[in-house]
Amino acid sequence: MMSLDFICQHPQVVREALERRRESYNIDEILRLAEQRRGLITRTDGLYTTLKGVREEVRNTSGEKRAGLNKQIKAIMREIRQLELQVSDADTRLRLLIQTLPNLPQHAVRDDTDVELRRWGESAAFQFQPLAHWELGERLGILDPTSAAQVAGSRFMTLRGYGARLERALLSFMLDLHTCEAEYIEVIPPFLAKRSVMLGAGQLPKFEEQAYACTMDELYLNPTAEVALVGMHTDSILMREELPLRYAAWTTAFRREAGSASRYQRGLLRLHQFNKVELFQFTTPEQSYSAHEQMLLHAEQVLRLLELPYRVVELCALNLPFAASRSFDLEVWLPSLQDYIEVSSISNCESFQAIRANIKYRPQNGTRAEYVHTLNGSGLAVGRTMAAILELNQQADGSVVIPKVLRPYMGTALIGPVKR
Repeated sequence: MMSLDFICQHPQVVREALERRRESYNIDEILRLAEQRRGLITRTDGLYTTLKGVREEVRNTSGEKRAGLNKQIKAIMREIRQLELQVSDADTRLRLLIQTLPNLPQHAVRDDTDVELRRWGESAAFQFQPLAHWELGERLGILDPTSAAQVAGSRFMTLRGYGARLERALLSFMLDLHTCEAEYIEVIPPFLAKRSVMLGAGQLPKFEEQAYACTMDELYLNPTAEVALVGMHTDSILMREELPLRYAAWTTAFRREAGSASRYQRGLLRLHQFNKVELFQFTTPEQSYSAHEQMLLHAEQVLRLLELPYRVVELCALNLPFAASRSFDLEVWLPSLQDYIEVSSISNCESFQAIRANIKYRPQNGTRAEYVHTLNGSGLAVGRTMAAILELNQQADGSVVIPKVLRPYMGTALIGPVKR
């Protein structure tokens, strides 16, 4: 979230940056309310000064004059209370308005064209007609959308046998890689979050309709581990020597995914419930830009070890996630779509989430605390990664070869067709 001071001091900078996102964000109401709030505070401060003088006069007065001064004090106090209520109302309205504003794009981010930065790997040409992963998975008996629909409705998936084991293998492999080689701290956070935590991470109010809410308890099912990782340090001041603080968290993510493209609604591509390993860092402002490039390489390493062809795309301002100031997408090749699909979005949010969640660090002992920078990225989304493994490693007989790095976790090198 942007600070009110920044918006008021640099309104044109904010307007121009928001225009780059091509959405209608009007800050005039924020500026008007801020000016009104300043006027109310000035009047309140003036009344407190008057009140102090009248109280001083009361101490030096007696008799009927004191009674009159006491009436004056009560009148001033009533007016102060009314003004303070108006200030509180203006604060609430300002906060609600500012919470709807997205992060400002970094200057280096292009306005309206994503840029492909590089590609890695090549998909081998099939000497047979390959199957989409949802067809392949059902034939292998590892993906079962029918039973999932009986339990929870559409856009859920039951994993069976080697399908369940492959999911577990991917989670374990990713967590081992990130914690042992890149020295992230492994975290399994709560799968439910308070509204205040969702607000701090930038999920609300923007994505209210996409979230699953437990209204009786005022809790939300996590749409991403990013929410819980921000929430772990809400209203805290970190020590300078703690930074960068790196977390690798596994959670099941829950999203309504309303209005998603129909071509992604089959198989494992856009489910309401899916597993994901999330990479997250808290850094100082000067560390965050190199940390962003570093996190991208950490996520890329997963795809390289799995030998999955992919590309790296830098998102333009038009396509940036709500909380991000700069983002890279990792997209893996999927033969069934003849296209690349996103398996990770690695974002630098700068101080946007830290301001919303009030997370600071102290550069040195005795110095003023400053806001940290936060960065997040999938390392990776497990379902889509599994879809790519199935499609890219399928054989003519309907079997699937398991990537070498997963075989110790799987206990097999091949998933074969189900015998009927």
